[in-house]
Formats: sequence, structure tokens, C-alpha cells
Amino acid sequence: MAKGSTLTAPPPSFTLEPVADLAAVEPVWRALEANASPFLTWSVVAAVAARFPAPHLFVARLAGEIVALALLNRTPHRLHLHEVGDPEQDGIFIEHNGFLIRPDASHLLVPALRWLAAISPLVLPGVGDSQLRAALRAGIVTRRQDRLAPAVELGQLTGAFIDGLTANARAQLRRAMRLYGTTLAIQRATDLRTAERYFAELAALHRTTWQKRGQQGAFATPSASDFHAKLIAAAHPRGELDLLRVTASDRTIGLLYCLRHEGHVCCYQTGLSAPRTAQEKPGLVCHALAIELYRAEGARLYDLLAGASRYKATLARNGGEMLHWFTLHPRLALGARGRRLAEAVIARLRTRSMFRLR
Repeated sequence: MAKGSTLTAPPPSFTLEPVADLAAVEPVWRALEANASPFLTWSVVAAVAARFPAPHLFVARLAGEIVALALLNRTPHRLHLHEVGDPEQDGIFIEHNGFLIRPDASHLLVPALRWLAAISPLVLPGVGDSQLRAALRAGIVTRRQDRLAPAVELGQLTGAFIDGLTANARAQLRRAMRLYGTTLAIQRATDLRTAERYFAELAALHRTTWQKRGQQGAFATPSASDFHAKLIAAAHPRGELDLLRVTASDRTIGLLYCLRHEGHVCCYQTGLSAPRTAQEKPGLVCHALAIELYRAEGARLYDLLAGASRYKATLARNGGEMLHWFTLHPRLALGARGRRLAEAVIARLRTRSMFRLR
């Protein structure tokens, strides 16, 4: 080496290629998913990507080693990160989304986003703050929505979970538990057949609840039913998915459908029996029992996912992460005056399209 010369790190390489065989992606994905959210395990991503008309795999490499991955559906005018791009099929609602990236390669997120946005506008649904910050550095963000995903930090609980609630919430929960009686219990489906039976019961209760509100609920379409059947079959045997059933004597109080990975538990869907009185509170009771179950098993986070439901704020007490839905566009390679005019137009469109989900 010549005197005074320095070594420079090799530049990263990025590729985006059609996927002919999803099964071939699994070992590569599993090798990186240790720090992934429950929605980014291969079990979930494969069930989502099986619905893609045009699946494409993004790969980032450093010195020839794979350090980041993403599965995208390519439509004529967009790239969609881990979603189809069709409102009906995307009703399954992926949260805590993002690129699967090795922690020591997080600095590649901005150039990776910039590289993909140069190919096509990139739709990023349900991603966290770090992905939004990277996108704001990489290009122009439009059609942005922000929703809090309330969560309970289980490791920070010092006494019983109920003791950390407000006085009113404690009173409601204790009264409800007394009403259900001493046989109140929570069970986990320990085999796939039981999990499928619990899911069928959950879906029926969920459907009844939403039909009373004049809506269909999360399991109304054949596409949704097929997705959940595939996901349960893949994730339950790996311990990445739980179906929990809460009962009192021979009465079902409710069921919870949870995704879990590396101590992060996401309560994905619920099915609750109609309360006999206003004091029974089946949702609060089911979540409280699940929180204590997962806490006893050493989980670190019980995540209620995005939404402004009152019970989520009651249980989480201001904990959780903000999630974001937006489209990333490349910065325009224009002169200074042209760039200012173009970005002013995009800013106006962004303002018009911003809205908050209920």
C-alpha cells in the first residue's frame, strides 16, 4: 500500500428482481429476521407476498453479503412494501412494517429508499419513526397518515398490571372480573387443530360484533379468510402466533389472535362475546389476562396496534409507537427555481391528501 493511502469501505449494491419462487427466499429471509417485528417474520411476509401479482425482492449487499431485504408488489405506477396495492386485499392491515435490515447496516436505509424511489414511487404502509425519518431524507413524502399503536411495556411493570391503571379503570376491571366469577381463565391453543378451532370461533364473534355496527369486519372476504388460514398454518407451529380463549365456567368471554416474535406481542384481532350487562367489559378482561400471561412468560411488549379505541388508551397509559402510511417520491433533478416550483405543487397535493384514520 502506498504511503499515506487509506482503505475505503466498499459501496453497497442494490438489486430489485422478480420472484419466481417465494420458497427460495425463505432461508435468506429467516437469516435476517432475528430483530424483526412480528409482522416481518417470514410466516407473515410469505402469506402477504403469496397474494402479489408481481412480487419483487429488493436486496442490499455490503461486500457481497446480504444485509437488507424487502418484498414488494410492483404495479404499473407504484412499488408497494409488503402489501398488494389493492384496498380490499390490503384490509388485513400490516403494521410495524419496514425493511428487514441488519442492525449494523441501518445506515443503508436512506440510500436504499432513494434508489427504489428512483425506479417508481414507493408506498410504505405502517412503518415506524426511523423509516419515516429515512424517507424524509431520501425524497419527498406525500399522502401521509400517522396513527399511534398503543402498547404496554411489560418489563416496566413493578406490580400487578391492574395496579398501574387509573382508579376508574381499576374499579371497572375488578368489578368485571368479579361478575365473571372465580372460574375466569385464559387458555392458549397448543396445537394447530385447536388453533384453527379457536380462530373459527373468534371470526364468528368478530363478524357478529361488526355486523351489529353495520360493517363487515376483518374476515368478511374470501381473500382475508385464505390469508389467515395460511398464516395460522405457517406461524402457529413455529410459536409466532397465538390463539387465546378466555372463559368463565362453560361461557366464552372472548378470543385473542396474537402475533409474537422476540418478546414483542401484537394483538392482531379479537372476537368478543356480547356482555350481558354494561359492567362485564369482556375486552378489558381478555386483554388484562393476556398481558399477565405474556408478562409471566418474559415478553417485553404487549402491542394493541394502531387505532384510537378508548380501551387501548386505558390499557397502554401513553405507551406505544407512532406508525406512518405514506408514499415516497424521488427528489426532482431540476434547477433551483424548477425544483422549488415542483416541490410547492407536491406540498399542496400532500396537504390535500393528508387525513387521519378513525
